[in-house]
Amino acid sequence: MQTKRARRRGFTLIELLIVISVIAILALIVVPRLLGAGRKAKESALKGNLQQLRNAIEQFQSDTGIYPAALADLVATSGSDPTGTPADSYKGPYLTPKGGIGGTGIPKNPFSSQTSATVTDHWLYTTADGSVKVPAAQDALTTVEDGVTFDQL
Repeated sequence: MQTKRARRRGFTLIELLIVISVIAILALIVVPRLLGAGRKAKESALKGNLQQLRNAIEQFQSDTGIYPAALADLVATSGSDPTGTPADSYKGPYLTPKGGIGGTGIPKNPFSSQTSATVTDHWLYTTADGSVKVPAAQDALTTVEDGVTFDQL
């Protein structure tokens, strides 16, 4: 009498362990790259927002001959010249007065509290030279790609 061994279908334990190991190795490679993507996106937004503010300040200064007394002057509507600007020299608004910090139109700093409606929590603005930077608490942060500190952006 011949006995036939029943053939089992499925994967062996070794095969399953190999597949799980390969998946784990791939996850170790991919996950850190995905986690850094959020930080890079915030850095890109920060650079873009700083450039937008600096361009608006430069345009304000070009039109009026002075730097704005506050960043809020960049969104004042035409006909309501900000205090201290020469008569009829203001050609603003230089930023769209929608969205932004507290609905003012001033772009937010993505590394600051998004619930804060105070411009000074997002930006450090100097009226003497029209420079705008990140707040002092963020000066030491560095960019992911080139290691530049935020105070140098």
